[in-house]
Formats: sequence, structure tokens, C-alpha cells
Amino acid sequence: MVSKKQKRINWILVAVLLVLSVFFLFPVIWMLANSFKPDAAITADMNSVAAFIPPAPDGSFFDNYIEIITNTSFLRYMGNTLLYAAILIVLGIIVNGLAGYALAKINFPFREQWLLIIMMLLIVPTETVITIHFLIIAKAGLLNTILGYILPSIVNPFNIFLFRQVFVSLPDDVYEAAQLDFCGPVKYFFTMVLPMSKTVVATVSVFTFLNVWNDYLWPSLVFTSSDLLTAQIGLNSITSNENTTMGQTLAVITLVTIPVIIIYSLFSKQIVEGVTSTGSKEG
Repeated sequence: MVSKKQKRINWILVAVLLVLSVFFLFPVIWMLANSFKPDAAITADMNSVAAFIPPAPDGSFFDNYIEIITNTSFLRYMGNTLLYAAILIVLGIIVNGLAGYALAKINFPFREQWLLIIMMLLIVPTETVITIHFLIIAKAGLLNTILGYILPSIVNPFNIFLFRQVFVSLPDDVYEAAQLDFCGPVKYFFTMVLPMSKTVVATVSVFTFLNVWNDYLWPSLVFTSSDLLTAQIGLNSITSNENTTMGQTLAVITLVTIPVIIIYSLFSKQIVEGVTSTGSKEG
């Protein structure tokens, strides 16, 4: 049983963590509160506690958001990004999952060497290969296309490694039993392996979404048409416009932040479990 002294220590730790969490949330609270204010009110409240308090709801409460939604293409940029993320999540799970399964369960020549190469790719900065990706996509005539944006992003060494670490621990006798029912490796992967690995699938999905949502450099190289731009490029375009007010800037930043907060709120447990489980595997 936990002693009274230990309980007191636990309560003190909880209190300290709560205080620290509120402290780190101050910028978010300030952003959200001021996104509903006109610039004059933001400036007037800057050096007071009122900077963290939203204004009383009235007819102009949502003016900054209405201005962004009605007079810019930001909702379309967000929709584009959600579409790209959905496509990459599905393709990434299939491609990286199959690669991870092959590295974990299928004996083929130079399997360990391939695993070593994938692990070495984890330390290669994205900026060192993005020029090569751009040249290949340009030569293929895929610039300013969704396919050109998606193709270089499907294969992810980190996701392959995550899948491989989880699949190593799957029991072989399940596959042997499936073979008796004439279940091949591909069918077994989709009908048995993925359903048994929901945690790592959720982890990879969240990481893929966040990578797409926060990506600025690659889409800015591939896309020139405003119809295909992503949320981060739209954010930069709107905030760098001299006609955009501070309140509108905070409103558009809030809109960009909301999906990330929702994803972390819904899947934080799966992210922790997925990363923890993959870190504990051997092989």
C-alpha cells in the first residue's frame, strides 16, 4: 500500500505539474482570447490580466474569424491539407506497414542490411534529399500536381521502423494457422496483422497527419496553383499581408492550431503506447 507520506508527495507533484501546465498554456490562452478582439483592444489590454480574457460576446465577437473565412481561401487550404493527409495516411500504412512486416517476418537476402540502411536513413535531414525529390518530380512533369506532392512522402523510414518493431513480437503460430486456411502473406497482413497492431497504426496515422499539417517547405516547392496550396502556406500568405490585422492573424493561427489540439487530445494515449511499445522490442 502507498504510505501517507508518498500520497502527500504525489499530490504535491500533481499540483506542481498543474501549475507548470497552466504556465505553458499562457501563450495559447493569450492567442485564443485576443483572436476575438479588434487591434485597439489587443493593444490596450497588452500589459494587463485582461490580455488573457476574451471580450464579452456581442455582434462583433466573431468578426476576425468571419473575415478570414469569407474573404480568404483559408478553408480551402485546410481542406486541401486534410485531403493530402488522408491519402498519405492510407498509403503510408499500406506501404510502410508491408515493408515493416517484410523486415520482421519474411526471410529474404540481405534483410539485415536493408534494416541497417533504413535505420541510417533516420538520421538523414530532410533538407538533404528534398532537392533530389524536387528534381525527380520536375523531370517527371508532376510539379503542381497532387501526385507530385504525395509520391516522395509515402515511404517513411521512421514509420517502417515503428511497424517492424511491433511486428517482430507477433506470434508466428497465428500465421501458421492462417496458412492452413489458405491465407497468403498479403491477405494475412491486411486481415490479421493490422487489426492486431491498432496502436502502432494509430501512432503512424497521427505522425503522418502532423507531418503533412505542419509541412511548409515541400508544398511550397511543388505547388504554384492557389487551388492546391496547404494550410501552412495559406497561413504565411495571410499573416504576411499588410492588410491583415493582428486579431485576424491570431484567428487564423487559432484555426491552424485547433486540428493539432484535437488530434493530440484524441490520440495522446495511443501515441505514448505506440512509441513505448516500439522502444521495448528487440530483434
